[in-house]
Order: sequence, then C-alpha cells, then structure tokens
Amino acid sequence: MKRATFIRILTGIKLVSNNVSSVENFKNKALVIIRIPEIFGESPKQIRSFQKVLSRATYYNIKPEGNELIVTLEFEWT
Repeated sequence: MKRATFIRILTGIKLVSNNVSSVENFKNKALVIIRIPEIFGESPKQIRSFQKVLSRATYYNIKPEGNELIVTLEFEWT
C-alpha cells in the first residue's frame, strides 16, 4: 500500500468517528486505535466499507473494553 492510500483511509475513518488515535511513521507503519461506544443500524454498505479497511490493515484486533469496542489497526506502506 502507498502512504497516500493510508491517508485516504485515515481521513475516512476520522469522518465517521471522533474517537481515533493514530501514530505514524515508525518504520513505514502506522498504528490506528478507534474507540467505538456503540454500533447500531449498520447498513450493508457500512459493513462492506469496514471489511475493506480491515483487508488493507496488516494487523487488526477488536476487543471489548467496558461498554466500548477497541479496534486496533496496523498499516504498512512502501
């Protein structure tokens, strides 16, 4: 993946969630952590978009924490 693709993905994530932390540029990698308080009324289009983001990640982890989901994504570019 190119870094420009990562920037587009990160911009899209930040448009739908304001609970996003990202750390970039450690050996051409970035770590993105998203805190999701609740999921409701997900449309098929949103699910497909989320699947595309997960497919671009070199690593992902989804775990519950309290009443939230913590999604950790790692991206790597050349």
